[in-house]
Amino acid sequence: MENQSMELVEKEVENTLYQCIDFNIEENYIAMGQEFAKVLALLQEHGLISPALKVITDPEQCLTETRILLESLQEAQRRHASRRKLLTHRHILNVWLRKNQYFQREVLPGFF
Repeated sequence: MENQSMELVEKEVENTLYQCIDFNIEENYIAMGQEFAKVLALLQEHGLISPALKVITDPEQCLTETRILLESLQEAQRRHASRRKLLTHRHILNVWLRKNQYFQREVLPGFF
């Protein structure tokens, strides 16, 4: 994938992350799921994931937030496959939020 396209994807992923953090704080899970679904569609459009949400590119070749999202997707799939449960956007998003340093340091402590 060309560099300009990767930067566009990275910016969109980063914007979605911050929107999802805000929705999570507001407990607006429907809007959070809708925004997250849009970013998954973007990743699929750019050939980073398959329609079945399988990662088809090496996450290490992607920019930071996109890499973290792809790794979160892989981790969420491994967890739910071993438990034979249905994988949802919310499961993937929760893994992604836990992997994000901003969320860990700034947002999460405010919940307690």
